[in-house]
Amino acid sequence: MQNPDIARLFDEVADLLEIQDANPFRVRAYRNAARTIRDFPEPIAELVRVGTRDLTDIPGIGEDLAEKITEIVTTGELPLRKQLAAKLPAGLLDLLRIPGLGPKRVKLLHKKLKVKSAADLAVALDQGRVQKLKGFGPKIEEKMRAGLGAAQQGERRMLLHEAETQANAIVGYLQAGGGIAEIAVAGSYRRRRETIGDLDILVTSGSSPQVMDRFAEYGEVAEVVSKGDTRATVKLRGGLQVDLRAVEPDAYGAALVYFTGSKAHNIELRKIAQEHSYKLNEYGLFKGTRRVAGKTEQEIYALLGLDWIPPELREARGEITLAREHRLPALVTVDDIRGDLQMHTHATDGKGTIDEMAHAARALRYEYIAITDHSKRVTMARGLDAKRLREQWKIIDEWNARSRGFTILKGVELDILETGKLDLPDDVLAEADYVVATIHYGINQTEKQLTRRLVGAVEHPWIDAIGHPTGRILGKREGYPLDFDTLARAAAAAGCLLELNGHPERMDLPDTLAAAAQRHGVRFVLSTDSHQPNNLSFMKYAVDLGRRAGLEAKDIVNTRPLAEFRKALKRATQRR
Repeated sequence: MQNPDIARLFDEVADLLEIQDANPFRVRAYRNAARTIRDFPEPIAELVRVGTRDLTDIPGIGEDLAEKITEIVTTGELPLRKQLAAKLPAGLLDLLRIPGLGPKRVKLLHKKLKVKSAADLAVALDQGRVQKLKGFGPKIEEKMRAGLGAAQQGERRMLLHEAETQANAIVGYLQAGGGIAEIAVAGSYRRRRETIGDLDILVTSGSSPQVMDRFAEYGEVAEVVSKGDTRATVKLRGGLQVDLRAVEPDAYGAALVYFTGSKAHNIELRKIAQEHSYKLNEYGLFKGTRRVAGKTEQEIYALLGLDWIPPELREARGEITLAREHRLPALVTVDDIRGDLQMHTHATDGKGTIDEMAHAARALRYEYIAITDHSKRVTMARGLDAKRLREQWKIIDEWNARSRGFTILKGVELDILETGKLDLPDDVLAEADYVVATIHYGINQTEKQLTRRLVGAVEHPWIDAIGHPTGRILGKREGYPLDFDTLARAAAAAGCLLELNGHPERMDLPDTLAAAAQRHGVRFVLSTDSHQPNNLSFMKYAVDLGRRAGLEAKDIVNTRPLAEFRKALKRATQRR
């Protein structure tokens, strides 16, 4: 099993335990284990199979959890999950797919309104019974109604991070079987959407029936939905559907365009083709019955009078015009990034030391990082007060005095309190090298209140950036209500950065908002919100957000050398 499959089972156990009022510490242990497993850089199933490493060496994995991981890998299931699920109605877990409905709310709906399924919830909403429950306001009700369809149909969108693990494993497995000339994962995965519904894989091969046979025999396949000589569809044990298509080499580029999408982008391309008396489909670009292009994407775009458009931009948001006028942005790349500006250590809720985080960053050839442990308001993370924070900064100063060619910036993730005040005094913030301000509490306030809190932080002289600005958690919590245009204008005017947070569960700012902010003149910082050293690889997801927003390296301050980065911060103007 892949790491996301194991993590999903642990998450479900945590949900079931929470719904059943289990010990909060036990619930948290499974949640933390799920996050650790999901983010672990090596395939845990392979560690179990080979037996070269004790699973208890992994931080946060004790003997009991290690036994359960082994059980999952060897049997494909976790008996504890089955036992817990048997105590609840079968449709209750489907409700967790609805935005705004976590285990606590599902438990309340079940206990107070006898809701057992999405259908029961729909009835309760229509009868007005839900709005009578404490904590279920009009906005939550609106979200529930919007998300009911997905729950009723059993739909589950997978985080890009999880989908990438599955995609890489399948591609590696298929390539190991030989006979494949070209292979690509298309669809929303190639466009780097934050969540993925299914995977579309394209291959060219001289022995496509054998490739289809091997695909159907993949160890994670739970069901072969269909299989022919050139196409097969399977469902994996985790529920993900994967389609594999073999196409002829002369049509590979056309198929890649077609199956990458988006649908709206493809419609625009077909309109242009018709204007030039062409016909465009997944088999190629045709003049009458003659195929004039199709082997590569580039030749298709060229014959349509367009520059090749990076997949991340193919959303029909003006990229066609830019490609026609040769004005497409030179999108930021991972290689452009020189430092990571949000990460946590074991001083708060991280799992690595300062030295371990720095070592991981140097391995990525970064020039600098900022250690940004939580401020004191985040009590669950053992947030730092002024005294502890200054003690940490002293350690960082000593580290920098010994280091050459790499710098750790003294930072903090500073809470913006419910009142709009900041969690630490100005004299402390003035001593920092970098401060990223965030909201963790009071997210149910009104749009006006939340906007005022963020704008106040943006305008504060010692706040350099706003972190995960919308507060969303993918699949679990939508962003809080916010007048984003007001925030973006304030950030541009004050010189405050907005963060593109690449943690797979956040991916915040959303690409559409980042694009809107860029038009206001906002500058950005790309960060990972790492809580352990191997999380630093999440930078690629922050870059994905930036690329989907059309951002170039010049729009992002941590593409600059350290001296230039420091000058780009708002605090630099305070120290002149």
